[in-house]
Amino acid sequence: MFELSAKKNFSSKEFIDFYMQSQTAKFFDLPYDRTQWMGEENLLYDVMEENPKLPTGKTYDCESLFWIGYTYRYWHFLTNDSSESIVKKCNAEMMHTLYPAYHTLDCAQAIERIIEA
Repeated sequence: MFELSAKKNFSSKEFIDFYMQSQTAKFFDLPYDRTQWMGEENLLYDVMEENPKLPTGKTYDCESLFWIGYTYRYWHFLTNDSSESIVKKCNAEMMHTLYPAYHTLDCAQAIERIIEA
């Protein structure tokens, strides 16, 4: 979904930070919710309904966006931290900055290093 948000020209930093604290993300933190099977277009629509004034602007490259989304989800499954608490520990801008150095690491190892920093 993060990659799709860039195609809509949403500012990546603002979109990711909003999404991670949204009701949609809270549903993903549940052990199971059928919205998890909705598809990225429908999920993006839900986020856009929650915040119809999402700003457009600077978008991150698709590879970085994919890594950020994957790492945030992996972090949740690894630690059971909520999406909201994860983004407060490491916001979108910080994740984007870490991408070049951390994207080749095992995801669990990257998360461990982020938490330790």
